[in-house]
Amino acid sequence: MIDFGEHLPEKKHFDLTPMIDIVFQLLIFFLLTSIYAKPMLPVDLPASASAIVKEEPDITVSINRDGLTFLNNRPVSAVQLGFDIKKMLDGRSDRTVCLLADKTVNFGLVIDVMDRTRQAGATGVSVVTEKKERP
Repeated sequence: MIDFGEHLPEKKHFDLTPMIDIVFQLLIFFLLTSIYAKPMLPVDLPASASAIVKEEPDITVSINRDGLTFLNNRPVSAVQLGFDIKKMLDGRSDRTVCLLADKTVNFGLVIDVMDRTRQAGATGVSVVTEKKERP
């Protein structure tokens, strides 16, 4: 045989190309799916003539400054709240409940109402706020 000189040992290295490909694919996947995620805070959307009206009315829980709880503007006790929300959520595709609480209400009461709505089967609780005016 022909001798071409001294044989150098091959350098061993990891090929990172497949790992980088997978990381980029995951990044693209999460970027695209996050675009379609439902926002949890209310947004003041512009009006449109071709908008589709939602068939299911929103379930709204309100707490006034006196600490009284209302379900869709109807007074309800804290104990009855869970049962009524569970009945309203049966058969609904959108299981989100909107929560409106006066800013002077005890935070513990707000958390208690949120907990009762989650226990009743709500998958999300949207806290409704007003937009602050910029100075």
